[in-house]
Amino acid sequence: MSKFISWKNNWFSGNFQLFADGVQKGVITFGSWKSDAESMFEDKNYFFSNEGFWQSSTKVIDRKTNEMVAMITYDTWKSKAVISLKSGEQYEWKSTNLWRSQWTVSNYKDEQITYSASSSSGALSSDTDNELLIIAGLFIKQIYNKQAIVLIACFMPIITISTLRN
Repeated sequence: MSKFISWKNNWFSGNFQLFADGVQKGVITFGSWKSDAESMFEDKNYFFSNEGFWQSSTKVIDRKTNEMVAMITYDTWKSKAVISLKSGEQYEWKSTNLWRSQWTVSNYKDEQITYSASSSSGALSSDTDNELLIIAGLFIKQIYNKQAIVLIACFMPIITISTLRN
């Protein structure tokens, strides 16, 4: 059975509000200074804790049991990530267009979530009820957005100086 969810997000904070049939069903709230996040969706509550330089991996903790239920590893140069569940199952997060406004989370067998976004909203279609995968897909997108902003901020002075010299 397909699940359709829409969301709104705050561009500055990166926080998401998730809706099903017009009713808010969840949130993803990012920390002010870090890219860690707290999420609640339907009856699930997860904490995403980033590790490593450039957030090269993320531990996902189930707040009800305090257990690590997944690990996300990033391949920044290819705009891909792998979600490894505690059960051993693996899912790939992959951008499907140049602007990263469309992406998927898939196990390439029987489960796929397709996302489509504009600047401050979007929607997803899922053939799985796995709330963790649904939330992780949005979380990973925001991590890549934050990395892009940092890269732009780092290169802007270089571009400005080289433009002024000519």
